[in-house]
Amino acid sequence: MLHNVNLEHLTSYLPHNADLYVKKWLENHFITLKITRRRETKLGDYRKLVENNRHQITVNGDLNQYAFFFVFTHEVAHLKTFVQFDSRKINPHGKEWKTIFGHLLLESLHIYPEELQPYILHHAKHPKASLGADINISKYIIDDKNPAQIYLEDLEDGTIFSIGKRIFKKESKRKLRYLCLELKTKKKYLINATATVNKL
Repeated sequence: MLHNVNLEHLTSYLPHNADLYVKKWLENHFITLKITRRRETKLGDYRKLVENNRHQITVNGDLNQYAFFFVFTHEVAHLKTFVQFDSRKINPHGKEWKTIFGHLLLESLHIYPEELQPYILHHAKHPKASLGADINISKYIIDDKNPAQIYLEDLEDGTIFSIGKRIFKKESKRKLRYLCLELKTKKKYLINATATVNKL
């Protein structure tokens, strides 16, 4: 059950026939799927909205079709992991999520171009928490416009970087995010490890 998005509209963001997997994977789930503007700190996310017992997946709308579907699959794996396991006792990108994500990638492998399929197959067997950790996939489907893209997780602790016009200093890791100090305000923020940044 999809809400807040028209499936016909969603099809324009997806590779040919990928909408069949959207319907199948989300069947019997009460879900809101939001297509967002470009976000510097993440490509997509999953949340369980406790107040109305609904799942929410968001995906950046500026991604190419294969990147959009890959990120969507990543977030669906989080949804299915949340439903099948006690989320309080497992790592967000632990073995349970990796197993489910790998299965979803294998199931939908033929959706991707032939030249990309070997990389998707390898990723399915060795899932990563972030696209930035798999250079073959990230360069092919995410960084097609910027092959020199840098991710926050690629920087050493103490490195100065910018996101847009804001300047930060990378500090310590907190699970899937990094604690970063904004130099102008002296405030600290948790920023996703896969945020795209400019090293200064």
